[in-house]
Amino acid sequence: MAAKKTHKNQDPKKNKSSAIRRVIKKMPTANSTEVAAAVKDEFGHTVNSDRIFMVKTKKNMVAARKKTNTQWSTGHPVGAAQWIEAIKIAQQLLRATGSVDNAMALLSALDSAE
Repeated sequence: MAAKKTHKNQDPKKNKSSAIRRVIKKMPTANSTEVAAAVKDEFGHTVNSDRIFMVKTKKNMVAARKKTNTQWSTGHPVGAAQWIEAIKIAQQLLRATGSVDNAMALLSALDSAE
């Protein structure tokens, strides 16, 4: 596995975005003015609402990216490579069962078992 990147500016006293992320984590329902006031009180940074919205948007983008269809997460092939793999598995099933009717009977038995 690849090593995780270490960020140099994780200290919220030095990094405004890091300070905003920490405050948002503590106060997830707060609006931008409340977050700005909390950042000023806790870390001493003066931040405007545009920066707060940017940090929130990036956080939401990361969350949305994690929910995207990857490989077999939805149970259906998503890309061409997954479709090719599914076709190869279907061919193996047909070879093992001998006919389409036998394969369909096997699949329906498995489907009804769940």
